[in-house]
Amino acid sequence: MFSRMLAYLVVFSGSWLFTSDVMADNLAKDTWYEIDSANFQIITNGEPSSVRRLAEDLERYRAVALSLLGAKDDGAKLTIYAAADRESYAGLVGEDLSELTNGLFDTTAEGSYALVNLDGRTGERQLEAREFLFHEYTHFLSYNGTTTHYPYWYSEGFAEFMSTMTFGRGNTYDIGAIPGERAMTLLYTSPLPLKELLRATVYNTPDEEKGRVYASGWMLAHWIVMKSGKTEEFKQFVKDYNNGADPVKALSKNLGMSIDEIEKVYNEQFREGRFQLARGKVPATFKSERPKLKVLSGEETVVELARFLVKSGYNTHGIHELVEFAERENLYAPELTAVRADAATREGDFDQAARLLAQVAPSDRSNFWYQKAQAWLWLNREIGSMGGDRSNEALKGARDKFVKLVNNQSGEAMNWYGLAISMQMLGYPKKQYVEMLEQAYLRAPRELHIAQWMAQELYERKDADYFAEVAQPLMLELTDEAEYNQMKNMLAELKPKAVGQSITQGNASVKDKKNNTAAGGSSKATP
Repeated sequence: MFSRMLAYLVVFSGSWLFTSDVMADNLAKDTWYEIDSANFQIITNGEPSSVRRLAEDLERYRAVALSLLGAKDDGAKLTIYAAADRESYAGLVGEDLSELTNGLFDTTAEGSYALVNLDGRTGERQLEAREFLFHEYTHFLSYNGTTTHYPYWYSEGFAEFMSTMTFGRGNTYDIGAIPGERAMTLLYTSPLPLKELLRATVYNTPDEEKGRVYASGWMLAHWIVMKSGKTEEFKQFVKDYNNGADPVKALSKNLGMSIDEIEKVYNEQFREGRFQLARGKVPATFKSERPKLKVLSGEETVVELARFLVKSGYNTHGIHELVEFAERENLYAPELTAVRADAATREGDFDQAARLLAQVAPSDRSNFWYQKAQAWLWLNREIGSMGGDRSNEALKGARDKFVKLVNNQSGEAMNWYGLAISMQMLGYPKKQYVEMLEQAYLRAPRELHIAQWMAQELYERKDADYFAEVAQPLMLELTDEAEYNQMKNMLAELKPKAVGQSITQGNASVKDKKNNTAAGGSSKATP
């Protein structure tokens, strides 16, 4: 069985990376801005008027993309950290990762965010910032609130296809242009062999080959979307892929073509080098509004940057540099103390986290940033204690804080997850704490530890169809062979009635359950 302790340890340890030394305090010396539009919050040290125009284009892109993808608008707002140049980007993600990427997207139990290098300079090439933003937002639309997985090549290839969208007169847009970076990759190397591309994953592809996956995936995605006439058949391929089918056999079966025939078309595209464009109109319902611009104070800048470093797990030692800078420049804010305590909790230094939180003035302790840091400290400290050494008083305190957080920030999965854990540790009936866990899952179905715990609970109550709904997409995330085989065996044991349909039906049911819960008024927690 999956370790419950793994479920308890949430995201605090899994994503933390210690990268090469980049001076994060240099970031805080810049002027940072918050650009706020209807569906985006951009934190940037870039040229504000240019980033503001990018925000306007993002809103326009969003309207078109929702229409093209047939996606539902759930009102989720995406936070984007837009670094002005490669040096700023490296300060956020570390030197090593800044050499490999120009943009990142992550969907977590604390919410989704994107990160982009506006300058796009890797030392060799200059790229369009708007392409990065469109690419990362395509990931957000594809993955937000769903459990559907796309093959690595298509996930990145389709995002590249969408990234080159441009807008013209009369509220028109063009799509299908060749991304310059990917064209150069194909010219300097060559397309990946088709079978190798179809079976590529983030984990089995060396870093130096990932660019070829993006470029080759873009070329194949372009053909599927623009020329194949088989987009409906491709949707069935995605369903089969999510249900564990071999991607090579599934693509051939659903497109009604042999792999050799598909590879011939794929290679002919490369030899011809011609890719058609399509033109459309921005939906008439779209109304352009000027994004709001705010200059962040020095205190706000330091807190915002520190919070990102803690949340993302990139370049985490930069927090110490930010703290030293804030103290030196007299920019230290109480919220920064809570961020530091959060970092200490994630590192397992509970005594340091407690000492930091004790420094926060009583008048500031009603703020949610304090309540959240303290709740997770109390909970994780008791998780680390065994049996009789655990303090029920501390667990009840954590529970009460999570109740407050849930009732005021109900959209954040982490609050529900913390509540579920504290209730289980306090001995609540399974039905009650699983209800809280389910609310966490519905808000963050892709968060590995939440999904694993949810799957385990569904397995134990022999809810075969719902278990399949959770387990099948989860299996595509598991990199541990033993955990994968265990999940596979559990799925085979329960024999759900609708294994082949659970993914598409599951996506709908996740949204319906979440919406019905909110509509029914039971999204408030009162354990």
